[in-house]
This record gives sequence, C-alpha cells and structure tokens, in this order.
Amino acid sequence: MLQPSHEIPLLFAARQRVLEDDCACAPATMLSVSEASGLSEQDCACPTSLGRRVSAVQADARYRQAEEVWSQNLAGDFHLVFHPRAPQGPCVLNTAAWKRWQDFQIPQPLSQPIDHQLAEQRLLLPLDRPAPSVPQPDTLMVWLHVTNQCNLRCAYCYVNKNAASMSQEIGEQAIRRVMENAVEHHFVAVKLKYAGGEPSLNFPLIRHLAIQAQREAEAHHLRLEQVVLSNGTHLRPEDAKWLHHHGVRLMISLDGIGEIHDRLRPYLGGKGSFATVSNTIEKILLPSGLIPTISITVTRYNAHGIAEAVRWALERNLPVSLNFYRQPFGAPEDLAAEEQMIIQGMLAAYRVFEEFLPTYPFLSGLLDRAQATEHQHPCAAGISYLVITHEGKLAQCQMLLDRPVSDHLQGDLILKVRNGPLRNLSVDQKEQCHTCTYRYFCAGGCPLETFRTKGKWNAPSPNCRIYQALFPEALRLEGLRLLKLHGLLN
Repeated sequence: MLQPSHEIPLLFAARQRVLEDDCACAPATMLSVSEASGLSEQDCACPTSLGRRVSAVQADARYRQAEEVWSQNLAGDFHLVFHPRAPQGPCVLNTAAWKRWQDFQIPQPLSQPIDHQLAEQRLLLPLDRPAPSVPQPDTLMVWLHVTNQCNLRCAYCYVNKNAASMSQEIGEQAIRRVMENAVEHHFVAVKLKYAGGEPSLNFPLIRHLAIQAQREAEAHHLRLEQVVLSNGTHLRPEDAKWLHHHGVRLMISLDGIGEIHDRLRPYLGGKGSFATVSNTIEKILLPSGLIPTISITVTRYNAHGIAEAVRWALERNLPVSLNFYRQPFGAPEDLAAEEQMIIQGMLAAYRVFEEFLPTYPFLSGLLDRAQATEHQHPCAAGISYLVITHEGKLAQCQMLLDRPVSDHLQGDLILKVRNGPLRNLSVDQKEQCHTCTYRYFCAGGCPLETFRTKGKWNAPSPNCRIYQALFPEALRLEGLRLLKLHGLLN
C-alpha cells in the first residue's frame, strides 16, 4: 500500500541505497551505486565504470525537459521515470517533483534543489550542449579457469571435462600479469572470477592465488574483488569460513527445485545434485556467514520452474541473477526456450520478487546481461576482460576457451583481447538499437549469441523482443523497491 506523497519535491534513485541498513537517508541524498554493487553477481563480466562518472550539471546553462524519457505511474502520487542515459538507473518522483519537471518544458536555469537532481538523472538537459559521454570501464575483469575437472555433467556446459588443472606457477604468473596490465591501462580496480569446471575441486590453488592477489592489488594501489563460481556440491565448512574471512564472494548455480535442477545439473553418474546444493547452502554457507548469489540459467527445461527457484532463494534472503542460456558453438542440442516460454517464466519470477520485494538493489539480476545503470556494451569481452585458461593461454570470453588469442601471458594482454576476432560493438553501433529506450540497459545483448544467430556483430540481440516485453515489469519492480526502501510502501 502506497503512503501519501509529500508536497516537497522528492526524487528517489538507485544511488540512494543507504550506507546504514537500519536507517533511511534524507530523500535528496545521492550515494554511489558501488556501495550496493557487491550484493549480486552475474555469470559474465559486466563492464564496471562507476568510478569515472562526471556530473551532468552545468551551473551556467539553461535546461530543458529531456526527450526519450520513459515513465510509469506507480499508483498514488508517484511516477517511475528514466532517461536512457540515466547514470543511476530509474528514479521515482512524487507529485511535486513531477510538476517541477514539467515546468522545464519552458527552458530555464536550475534554481531549486530538485532541479539539480533531475539534471543528474538526465531528465533535464542543458540547451545546445552535448550530454556527457558514457564513462569507460574502470575495472579489469578476469576469468581464471582453474580446472577442467567437474563432478557434474550439466546439460549446457561448454567446457570439455578432463583431469587437467591450472598449476600454481601458471596461476601466480597470471595474477602478476593481470595486476601489471591493470596499472599499465590505468584501471583502478580488478575483479577476479575463479571458475572451471568446478573450481572448488582445486580449492588450495584458489586460496593461494586469492591471497597473492590481495597482496599485489594492495602493492599496486588497486581495488580488488574476488568471486568463486561454483556448482555448490563440493564446498566444505572450512572452505566457506575461509571465503568469508577473506572477503571472497561466491556464486552458486541453481536451475530449479528438485527434479528440474537434477535434470539440468546431474552428477557424472546421473544422480541429481539438488539435495547436495541445498544442503551446502543451508548447512554450510549460511551458518558460516557466507551469502552466495544464486545464478539461474533459463532453458526450455526449466523456464516454467524458475519462479519456484527464485522463491527458494528469496525465502533465504539470497540475491538472484537470472541468465539466458547461450548455446555453445557445435553443441549437439539447443536448450534455448521459445520467446513466450521465457517471457511467461520470467514474469512468474517477477511476481515472486514483488511478493518478497527485497530493499537491496536487485534490478541488475532481473534480466540477462541487463544492468541498472547506463552502459554501452553488454559485457566486457574484448574490451576490459581477460580469460586465462588452465594452460596459461588467453581468450576473449569463457565460451571461447578453446579459441585463445594468445598461447602465453607475455606482452599487453588487454591489447591482445581487443584485437581478437570477437567484436563487442557499442550499442550505438548496432542496427535498430539507436531508437530503443532500453538500449543503455541491455546494450544489445550477448555479442557471441548475436553473431551465432544473426551472422554479424552489429545486429540486435536475438532476445530483443524478450527484453522489450520484460523491461517495463523489471523497472516497475525497481520503482516499488525504492518506495519500500524509503518507507513509502507497506
């Protein structure tokens, strides 16, 4: 139930995630999205550029109401609005703020506090001056493929399973070269993802490399994030305690409840893995204080059951990331669900989100490759993303592990991936995307999936109609979340 709006103009945006979870900020306060970024993970490397944002406000300019603004009435006196270039994602205006925004149909200077907030959200734009450019990524993303070993045989996996694993020598070299390249290319942060195979089967190496990475990041004055991508079947209590103690996050794959998960993610011998995964989360991870992100991959086998998986996660207060299946090159079976099957399954999951309505930011996990803030590329592949194989080879994307762009880790690794065959074009370079309201949220979708289905890099995503159908509902959930966060929704 919505509480009445105030007469004072108020704007609530994603950056208003409070630093202290037990109190609310003043309505006009803006905090950085980066303070909430650690709440969720995605299975790919989303570009991060939060450290290089420049204020959109120009004090000596006259401003006009922006075009291309999408709005939705949230009932009562509140409106969800956003501009495609909004640096903080969608925001909520009360009646007074909405009316003040309408005043700028006649250009005028900024004269009220709310005017500056509207300008920061690009809802007001200066006359005859270009809008600030989309900031470039400030974080180097790295996928460390620490092993080919895996105790599961997931239906959609793109890794050729065998006993090979990354050696300590190759891992140490990889960490050194990553940090050196980050400094050389003026990144301010590094994010490492330990993956496989099942990376926990090589957990001693993860511990060793994570500590080395912490030491070298500090020496190079770089921020560091680390996350393990796991199937959740082999983690022990001592592993969970170590991860929690060292601030290494965890993502667990869960594709359904019971038989649905078991069908997609069985053990090598065919036995289902759901019971083990749920036990790991409930009996090992949560008691240790380690809160994993739950990654759900949507296929034709589980689209009807993802709402149930989302409910299972939210009942345990676990962040969720919903991802679309991407068919590996040469895969014998296409597990992609039909558009309407995906849309109906996702909408059912959204209804569960609305029922629970967490107050932490969850918009970036609601829709494959989409993010809550503006970005020109759907992922960092071929731009600010390194994939390092267990043999010390370099690839542009984890789905191209068997197609490395370099057989060694010498020289400029970032330049090598940028010159590779994968072309991760900006959304402004893609056909039909330049008029789409949502273009800086989805950024055109996975480039490899687009090329596989369309045969060219500049085509719109094959999931375009799915995005178009789901974005309004995902954005509405964000509006409701902001209202609840600020005590305006019962």
